[in-house]
Amino acid sequence: MHHSQNHSSASSRRIEEICDVRHVLCRDDIMWVLHYVQQKVAQGDPALLELPKPRLLLNFQYFGEVSMLLLKRPGLSYLEQDNIRYCLMEAMHGLIPVKPILPSS
Repeated sequence: MHHSQNHSSASSRRIEEICDVRHVLCRDDIMWVLHYVQQKVAQGDPALLELPKPRLLLNFQYFGEVSMLLLKRPGLSYLEQDNIRYCLMEAMHGLIPVKPILPSS
């Protein structure tokens, strides 16, 4: 159990970093979120099971959108950071605490 608590704490720190508008997102951040969401779906995470179907579809829509961005572009534009971060947060909706995202200036 101690190992899973460390993993959960490490995951929480990584999520906080990715959600922080001061953090410049990289390809690895996107891959990490996609893998995180995929694991939660595969595990049948209760937080996801409690979401209404329309919300689950939105999560899937944003998961797909981020996946397509990753496939289409080899690099991430600084101008896309806010949009990518928003999509990542929406893909993780229900799995992470809700925090407002302030646009970077």
